[in-house]
Amino acid sequence: MNVLAIDTSSTACVLGLQVDDQRDADVRISGRSHSRDILPAISELLSANQVSLSQLDCIVFGQGPGSFTGLRIAVGVVQGLGYGLDVPVVPVSSLACLAQAAYEATGNSRIVVALHARQEEVYLGVYEAADSFVRAISDETVIDVNDISPLLTDDWIGVGDGWILRAQLESALGKKMLSVTTDVHPDPDALLNLGIDGFKSGRSIDAIDARPEYLREQVATPSKKQ
Repeated sequence: MNVLAIDTSSTACVLGLQVDDQRDADVRISGRSHSRDILPAISELLSANQVSLSQLDCIVFGQGPGSFTGLRIAVGVVQGLGYGLDVPVVPVSSLACLAQAAYEATGNSRIVVALHARQEEVYLGVYEAADSFVRAISDETVIDVNDISPLLTDDWIGVGDGWILRAQLESALGKKMLSVTTDVHPDPDALLNLGIDGFKSGRSIDAIDARPEYLREQVATPSKKQ
């Protein structure tokens, strides 16, 4: 199975490629230059592995939450490539991708992902792993850390830059983490693993239906005319 995976929800432009049973990746910390870097990076990754776009079976993408601009870039690329190639695409939560990477790296099966949204708001996802994959045990949300209700027992680890508010998050969740890692970005292997699982489980969609997940009701509110 040949699969391309794309995530631009963070400062990293993350690409993963599986060709049959071989994998390769390209991760670039490109900040605001995703729109400039992503297509050349895809071309270079495919060329290095001697595979063409027409040989892809599906495309996996990180649908967010994360950088609004970054999410739109990934979705635009996925819509264009997927529609042009007539291949399905598989959306993967960027929060779940971080949780999956943490699970694969540490073996800890209970992960709380918190990404900084704005001020004291975080994108929050709570996951448990079973049968090799993490699953959300509550709805992913954007929430003020002061409004989080206690929900944890047992032993958990924290992942994501939202954990710079560790004391407030632990107090709100009612549980101290075994460990916290703040300097992370989506991992290409985790993205491929979740995406391929989604494809095999029937969660692929038509490319034209690809949408970013902002976890906000509105991205922007137009100003009212006086």
